[in-house]
Amino acid sequence: MVTQTAQFFEETHWEKAAKTRMGKYLTRLETDFILKTVDPKKVSFAVDMGTEAGRFSLFAAKSDVSVVGLDLDAYSLLRLKKKNRDVPVVQADARKTPLKNDTFDAVFMIEVLDYIPELAEAFSESNRILKRGASLVLSFGNQSSLKAKLRGMRGKFYLHSYGEVMKYLKESGFEVTAKMGYNWLPLGRISESPFVRVLAGLEKAFGLRKLPSLSPWVILHATKSI
Repeated sequence: MVTQTAQFFEETHWEKAAKTRMGKYLTRLETDFILKTVDPKKVSFAVDMGTEAGRFSLFAAKSDVSVVGLDLDAYSLLRLKKKNRDVPVVQADARKTPLKNDTFDAVFMIEVLDYIPELAEAFSESNRILKRGASLVLSFGNQSSLKAKLRGMRGKFYLHSYGEVMKYLKESGFEVTAKMGYNWLPLGRISESPFVRVLAGLEKAFGLRKLPSLSPWVILHATKSI
């Protein structure tokens, strides 16, 4: 019993990653982008696809948005419920959910696409559950970036290219309205390097975030047009 209890309270890998210097940098950029592109007055009901332990579900809930946390991993959803029992959770695949048509004002898919090979299915499903004109905010590792090519030399790969994501979004009935590149830092996802802040400052100063097609990571906002 003690072992089971201790295991239940153990943080997931991604919870621990979010507390690192690199994790805080990424979360700050992603959260700021959401705040700048999604009008809170137009969002009352949202779904966080790939919520994990609720990094963005909890953020949305604090903003008085009714949010559903969706993930395939049952333990991650238990961790989310431990933090906020009022957030409903659904164990399901982002490519096929039990959620109703034309229901949500926003869908968040932050750092999820690198685990979903089938972009067309994921985007079509998001389109199905969103209201017309509603928001989709997503981020992904850009396969066509220099950082991706360097990762490839170490046997690590991003699944999708910038052009591929743009193509499938359009075909799935979305119009991209804002985008930003980030994570140019030559550091790992869980780095505790003291240079994170300095490098992030240089990334901004040199305008690298304005080059999404070349950026290692991309975050974008799109609206359901059809």
